[in-house]
Parts: sequence; C-alpha cells; structure tokens
Amino acid sequence: MAQNTKMRESLAATFERHAEEEGKILAQYRTLVEKLGDSPARFLIKLILTEEELHHELLRATAKWLREHSGAEGNAIPPGASAEELLRRTEQLQHHEKETIEACRSLQSDLLGTGGELLSSVLDIMAMDSEKHHRLLTTVQKMIKG
Repeated sequence: MAQNTKMRESLAATFERHAEEEGKILAQYRTLVEKLGDSPARFLIKLILTEEELHHELLRATAKWLREHSGAEGNAIPPGASAEELLRRTEQLQHHEKETIEACRSLQSDLLGTGGELLSSVLDIMAMDSEKHHRLLTTVQKMIKG
C-alpha cells in the first residue's frame, strides 16, 4: 500500500511539473496570438491555445485526483443509479461521437481540391476530438460493467 501511495505521489508530482512547463508554453502561444492580428493563422493558434489551456488544467486535475484517491477506481455506479440507464446514455453519446466523426470526414472529402486547408485541418481536429471522446466513453462503459 505504501509503495502504491509513493508511486501515485511521484506521478502527481510529474504531472504538476509538466503543468508548470506547459504554463510557460501557454505564455508563448498567447504572445503569438497577439502578434498574428486578425489572420487565419491567428484563428488556428487560438484553437491550439484553447487545447493547451485544457491540457494544463487536465494535468493539474490529474495530479489532484491521484493525491485524493486511493488508486482503486472504485464503483463507477453511484448508489441508487441504474447501470442499464448509465450504459444506455453512454451508448447514445458514443453514437453521437461516431456521427460527428463521419460528418467531419465527409465534409473533408467535399473540400478536397478546393484549397480549404484551414477548414480541412479544423475538421480533422474535430474528428480526432470525437475519437478521443469515444475512447473515454468506452472506458466509462467498462467501468460501469465492472
């Protein structure tokens, strides 16, 4: 048990160090956004900045979670909740994510040859985000099923 606690604290500290470094990168992105004016490149850098801010928060939240939880993931189903309902809702959300992925890929195909590199890139990251969400929902399903 002490070994597990030590390992979790080490991981938490690693996440926090990375968050501190990421804080320096955030400042660089903010400077670049300011220097790009109202250009299409600014739009893309602002998208990156938004995600980097989310990563920064994710690192800090993960460190906090590691310190506050014993390591056992525990029961994903709160008392009084229905596993069937939770699974149904999770599957609905997965279906939505799959539809988003398909819609983004379809729109990307429509843009081929139009020189729409900016829009194609945005659609690509939207599809990747939905793939990430689908992956996380799969983990939630496994946790609910036990």
